[in-house]
Amino acid sequence: MSSSSAVLARRGLLLGLILLLGGCGFRPLYAPHGPRDWDPDLAAISVAPIADRPGQILELALREDLNPAGVSVPARWQLVTTLRISRADLGIQRNATATSSEITVSANYTLYDVASGHQVYANASRAISDFNQITDAYATQVAADDARDRALEEVAQDMAIRMAVFVRQNRAAPTTR
Repeated sequence: MSSSSAVLARRGLLLGLILLLGGCGFRPLYAPHGPRDWDPDLAAISVAPIADRPGQILELALREDLNPAGVSVPARWQLVTTLRISRADLGIQRNATATSSEITVSANYTLYDVASGHQVYANASRAISDFNQITDAYATQVAADDARDRALEEVAQDMAIRMAVFVRQNRAAPTTR
């Protein structure tokens, strides 16, 4: 077998494996999602309003992660989330000023079946982000808000991944009646 035919054989084998994976319904869990990549079961999760501005940011990020296309789908589940944000100063100097801080965002969430009202899934997600404090109060506040928003986005992505796993397990589970 010549080297060019061996290369062609390898490429053919690789192409066959790729087509086989696509045919079995394989979808990477951590792959970025776009408007064309939406799961109707994830889109069927209705996100309940979350209090305060950080809650609104998390709510919008969840809606975007669960239903990137914004398709109107009848709600099958209701997602209820409680959010807690804390800030801790680090790097305390001798004059009792902090040089850096970290923000911890914790979300406890529960998924309810809309038809029965029963809880079907509950979990928690947490993210920590940090920022440097400088002498300018406005710049420090902007850095704190940015750190909070980064942590909220990370929590939203973690929640969406965990719910995707739940939805896939729920889809694969045989129904008993």
